Amino acid sequence: MESLKDILSKIQEKDVGKYVKHEWQLYAYRLARNLDDLDRVSLYMRLAKNEKRELLQNAWDFVKESNPRSKSRLFLWKLTRLKAEKVEKDKEKEALKKEIEPKE
Repeated sequence: MESLKDILSKIQEKDVGKYVKHEWQLYAYRLARNLDDLDRVSLYMRLAKNEKRELLQNAWDFVKESNPRSKSRLFLWKLTRLKAEKVEKDKEKEALKKEIEPKE
């Protein structure tokens, strides 16, 4: 029987991709693995580095709750939708801010 320490070290070794130096790289690797899309790890690296983690996590949560044929396509579709919603909200906030500011 293996010790718990040995089991945990094996799990951690499998969880790390090649040459991971930053946290966002590990997050991207895990995301690619969970989406069954290890061929495009570089895409998820770029997303993890440049996009807000909240958007990525919301898109991943959406994929986890559904049973799609292609997890990666659904993830990217949802991420695009979330980014568009964020842009719309930001525009609405700007419009409200302009209305509230007193005119000289």
